Amino acid sequence: MAVSAYSAHGLESDETRMLWAETGSFYGLVHAIGLLLLVGFNFLQRSPSKLLVIACCCFAFGLLLFTGGLYVKALAEISLGGPFIPVGGSLYILGWLMTALYGAKFVGRENV
Repeated sequence: MAVSAYSAHGLESDETRMLWAETGSFYGLVHAIGLLLLVGFNFLQRSPSKLLVIACCCFAFGLLLFTGGLYVKALAEISLGGPFIPVGGSLYILGWLMTALYGAKFVGRENV
């Protein structure tokens, strides 16, 4: 949230950097909430689900690489020199796929 507020006031002269920061803030917020929900689902089970653990790891590393990469790019105008942002985005997608697989595993079951 602080990065988003700074981008609205401190980066208003550079629209591209402002959009990078806003995108990072939005995706970071969505995936942080998703990560918290998945951790909560995992605690409700008798034994931890490997699919949920993988999804949580994907979201956590996606937050670091995608959102963090966009923040660095927006605030410091530094390109990280590698595919950090695309790899982070791919981890987000993989995390959602693992979440969907977990959900599909329990379709039709009454005792989850």
